[in-house]
Amino acid sequence: MNKTWSVLKQRAETATQEAQAELNLVRSRVNQLQASEAHIDKLKQDYLARYNEAQKETHTIADNIAYRKFLDHLHGLRLRVTKQREAAEHDLSAAKDKLSAAQREEAKMEAMVEREERNAAAAAARQEQRQMDEAGIRLFNSK
Repeated sequence: MNKTWSVLKQRAETATQEAQAELNLVRSRVNQLQASEAHIDKLKQDYLARYNEAQKETHTIADNIAYRKFLDHLHGLRLRVTKQREAAEHDLSAAKDKLSAAQREEAKMEAMVEREERNAAAAAARQEQRQMDEAGIRLFNSK
């Protein structure tokens, strides 16, 4: 039996496993960035609540500037994390496509292995039938 299809099938399985691992890694990164966004949003809400409370009390201009600078810093951080998440989601889409392609290739190689096995079994059956026919003819001629 030809081992070529088996080797190609094994390579396709390996490619599928690697694509799955990459997908899991990228998905983990997206989840991490989503959690970071949520954390930044919570920090901003908490800080805004404190800022609003501070506005009710006497405070210095320096305090006011510090609050606003920190809110600007959080806003910039949120924008950076959002861009990273969007890039990671793009990578996630690409990883899903890569996994799908690898799975299709693996299915093709599995089909080729099965076809090769069926062809080998049919060839063996034909060979066996030919040998039986030859034995029958020899037996008939020997009588």
